[in-house]
Amino acid sequence: DTTTMLLCSSVFPVAVALVVVGFVTMQGAMAQQDKYVMSKQGQSCAAACGAIGRMCNPHVQTNNSDELFHQLGINCSTDPQPWWAADQPSYCSDKSDENYGKCVGYTQVPLNGSCQAQYWSVQRLCRCGQDISQSPFFGTGLSGGSITTNETTIFTHAIPSGKVGIMTHYWTTAPKGALANATVRYYVDGETNAAISFVPGIACGVGFDDEAAPWGTKWFGVGAGNGGGGAAYFLNFKIPFTKSIKITVQHNEKTHGGFYMIVRGMLSDQGVNINGIQLPASAKLLLQRVERTIEPLEFVDVTNVPSGQGMHFMSTLVATSGNLNFLEGCYHAYTPYNMTFPGILLSTGTEDYFDSGWYFNAGEFHLPVSGMTHLGTSGASTTLSAYRFHEMDPLTFTSGFRMQWRNGDETDPHTGLKCFTQSGGNVVGKPTATDLISYSWVYTWQ
Repeated sequence: DTTTMLLCSSVFPVAVALVVVGFVTMQGAMAQQDKYVMSKQGQSCAAACGAIGRMCNPHVQTNNSDELFHQLGINCSTDPQPWWAADQPSYCSDKSDENYGKCVGYTQVPLNGSCQAQYWSVQRLCRCGQDISQSPFFGTGLSGGSITTNETTIFTHAIPSGKVGIMTHYWTTAPKGALANATVRYYVDGETNAAISFVPGIACGVGFDDEAAPWGTKWFGVGAGNGGGGAAYFLNFKIPFTKSIKITVQHNEKTHGGFYMIVRGMLSDQGVNINGIQLPASAKLLLQRVERTIEPLEFVDVTNVPSGQGMHFMSTLVATSGNLNFLEGCYHAYTPYNMTFPGILLSTGTEDYFDSGWYFNAGEFHLPVSGMTHLGTSGASTTLSAYRFHEMDPLTFTSGFRMQWRNGDETDPHTGLKCFTQSGGNVVGKPTATDLISYSWVYTWQ
């Protein structure tokens, strides 16, 4: 019954996750080093093999038998129907699947299967070949796949002890509007909660799905857009790991086809270097996000590292407000962490922090250190996005760090100076509540 079969497999390959529950060594003169493994439910063979530092071999040899499943600890009922979908051979492991408990698609398996195919209710039987854990660079790509409401693993990789892996490149594109509600996650060294989780456009300093293109810096940019089929974003932040990396993607609303993504990294003997500052091998890159409404004159910590050492690398501001008076707000830095107000003044206004002035009166710009990527008005709302790197003026710390922004500001009633008065001053303009999205990228280590 074709309908029954499709409940347990999909004919549409999409890249997905890993994690190995068992393996057996391939017997045969041509494949002495190959291993067979079972992926986790809903995960691809490319990812399952990557988890143990190996390349996926698409040629799965079952000899029309379910014996390999049993060797890997899978006790399933047999279903000898010939292979019919790219995510097979597989075990239907989800109880809600009508074919729960069956091993399927293990007879008449094609010579070359799909390493990237997956289906939500099955564990795949995977053949893992060459050891690539010490490859000098690594990565993968997904061409014309789908992004769904299920979190889908695009890439995994494991490295040898004593080495440092550094993810160096991320690129993606999809049909117009599809990436605005997408989330990309980087799980570093076995994390259960990703320390890096971002919307592609905002990670590249762009809010409100603004598709102005092309532009770029060495760190990120937009290579396609301008009202065409969709934006293409790239990100070259250096994301270190010492054991493993897993990269996933998920849409918050619905499935979109025509999804493309590339990731790449390198193997190193030492940690990340930022403009001549050598970070230790133990350094970790965190993405700290603030997404909430900020009341007029309210202070908010956009970076918050209570202890330890590190370097604040980059900031993105995405704001929706009733007018531009929120730009009067100043940025402050505090290190050590318990330093009192006003701390170290980083800017005399919001647009000043982003190396502009006079409420960004020159319009949008995209420069190596800073940029303003969107400014618009719609009814009573004003929308703005901007980015700022601290590669050239490092914000390093040794005893924790806070970076603070204020929604609007006030002046000292005696001197007329701004940024040094917490309360009781003269409010500049009429700031309104501001819906804030802030991304702060910060390296930390102990």
